[in-house]
Amino acid sequence: MTITINGTTGIAGVDGSASTPAVQGTDTNTGVFFGTDTVTIATGGTAAVTVDSGQRTKFPTTIGVGNAAPSTSGSGITFPATVSASSDANTLDDYEEGTWTPIIGGSGGQSGQSYGTRNGTYVKVGKIVVASFDATLSAKGTLSGTYVQIKGLPFTIQTTQIQSGAPLYFVSLATNWITLNLQTEENTTNAYVWGMTAAGVSRTYPAASDIGNSTQLAGILVYQST
Repeated sequence: MTITINGTTGIAGVDGSASTPAVQGTDTNTGVFFGTDTVTIATGGTAAVTVDSGQRTKFPTTIGVGNAAPSTSGSGITFPATVSASSDANTLDDYEEGTWTPIIGGSGGQSGQSYGTRNGTYVKVGKIVVASFDATLSAKGTLSGTYVQIKGLPFTIQTTQIQSGAPLYFVSLATNWITLNLQTEENTTNAYVWGMTAAGVSRTYPAASDIGNSTQLAGILVYQST
């Protein structure tokens, strides 16, 4: 091995390996080793990060972003539980999957309800939330207010944006409708249910009287969070 002081040669003739890096500290299986047009950092005798001549970086397992502890299962990028939001529009600063509990409610509140089925899942990428749900009442209780809503969305809806979902699957309404859909309520975790009872040029909104004791509503809503 050749070491020069002026830096023109550096360490020469020793590539090393993951188990015996060419450059190491007191931990002899942790350091830097070299390959053909590659530089690799090894930790504990295992290749951790490799950079090649195309400026490509390879991580064999997971990456932690924003001081998040990398996942111990599978491979991927781990984001912190609380978003460390970036002001750069081109920076992905959050990814999350989870569950939520949908409520078939009224814009003025609800009480005395029970459910036979109530499931909700979501995926959040940056500010975009894809929330799906399936809720079946066994007793509708009391829905107050002018509008029927789906409540309990997993993230707050962005202010000054009206966003609509895919057509809802519905069963056992108390009245006749030909289509139902969702419309977000800004700066809340609620979405209005709207629809049409016949062909027309504008929508209308179901009321509490349109919901039955065994009504099922299911669907998906894509919206932008705050």
